[in-house]
Amino acid sequence: MSFALNNLFVHRLRPGRLLFFFLFLWLFSGLFLFFHLQFLKSQIQNQEMQRLQVGLDNYLKRSGVTSGENFILESEPPQEVDFIRLVRGRDQFLLTGNTTMNFTGLVDLDPFAHGIWIDLMQPGDSGTWLLVSRKLTGGLVQAGKDDSSAGIAMYQRAVRVSFWSFCLAALPSLVLSFFLMYLIQQPLRQLHDDMARALAKRSLLLPKHRGHYDELAPLYQQLEQLFQQNRQLIQEMQSSLDNVAHDLRTPMSRLRVVAEYALQSERNEPELYRNALSDCLEESERVMSMLKVMMSVAEAEAGTMRLELEELDLMKTLEDVISLYQYVAEEEQIAVSCAGEKGVFVHADKTRISQVWANLLDNGIKYGHESGTVRITVATKDNFAVVSFCDDGMGISEAEISRIWDRLYRGDRSRSHQGLGLGLNYVKAVVEAHGGQVLVKSKIREGSCFEVRLPLLRK
Repeated sequence: MSFALNNLFVHRLRPGRLLFFFLFLWLFSGLFLFFHLQFLKSQIQNQEMQRLQVGLDNYLKRSGVTSGENFILESEPPQEVDFIRLVRGRDQFLLTGNTTMNFTGLVDLDPFAHGIWIDLMQPGDSGTWLLVSRKLTGGLVQAGKDDSSAGIAMYQRAVRVSFWSFCLAALPSLVLSFFLMYLIQQPLRQLHDDMARALAKRSLLLPKHRGHYDELAPLYQQLEQLFQQNRQLIQEMQSSLDNVAHDLRTPMSRLRVVAEYALQSERNEPELYRNALSDCLEESERVMSMLKVMMSVAEAEAGTMRLELEELDLMKTLEDVISLYQYVAEEEQIAVSCAGEKGVFVHADKTRISQVWANLLDNGIKYGHESGTVRITVATKDNFAVVSFCDDGMGISEAEISRIWDRLYRGDRSRSHQGLGLGLNYVKAVVEAHGGQVLVKSKIREGSCFEVRLPLLRK
């Protein structure tokens, strides 16, 4: 199998990963050669030992040893044996056809010595000799053969071949490493190309591949969802930034106009400058309030919101917020009522919870219709305090009701009202930080009902 490696592919290769594949494949080939060599060694040794045993057995059989009688040794040992040694008591008899060998040391050799490729004089060490012993009637027979020119020579040739094979295996291992890296990165390269084309065409869909890339189908689906979420988030952020810019432009413009008017005035009237400074302070407070809300939402989403918990009477906190919005409600001709159980206490941050009530009440007034109502009720259920804000305003569609908690999201019917789209997101974050939850039920043109559940104070 052939394949092409372009410069871009080589450039993208990670040297560490390529080295890992190369060493793995090369060492694997080395282990394969090592175990093959051990198997070959065992086969050669067994074969040579079997030849020696067969040669000795045939020699003893021809000499009549198996009959148990006195036997006459042949003049020469068989070709498979270098020497035959008979031991009876203190008597020893040595028969050999190897004229170049010094056999004086065999006198002290243990007649029971038996082994493969051992040292003849020191059978415990490695060497070139094969030894085999047989117990006879009234004595022992021992045979030996020098295997240096037969089995050992064959094994040494195999060792040299294996060594050079291991060295030469480095090249195919490197080539195979490149090939494996190419195969592993092929789906990722295809994904990279598909994403590049999708981004260039501003498409939210990726092409579906059949066959070899079916395993990437779940990843493609997740990327498409991510594309859609990012595109939607960008659109919402652009819309929300427009709202933020609009909401900040008004107080900043008023602040600038008041300051310029005071600076350009030539009248020596302290009251004029005092009023100008008061207006500037009011507008700066409005800007700071907007920024503070945005920072509070960021803290809530990051899970770093700090709560100053204390014992609170829910009805008292609700009455305080209602009194603040009474004038706004009267301007919008909205009737606000509060009823339910009294003496319901929770362990909460007073400022944060008051902001929750203020957001929900402000929404009820802002999106209610003329001469409408906002009903606030307090109850207890299953160790939770339940506070409900119900209005009879425009309501929320089913398509939007699951997204009203998202940061910076504003529904279509709320575009005409000022706001940053942070209120309900902030409400949800604060309530959940207190270990509670907030739910909503709504129908178009029938109104909405927001329900906040907080753990009751345990006394």
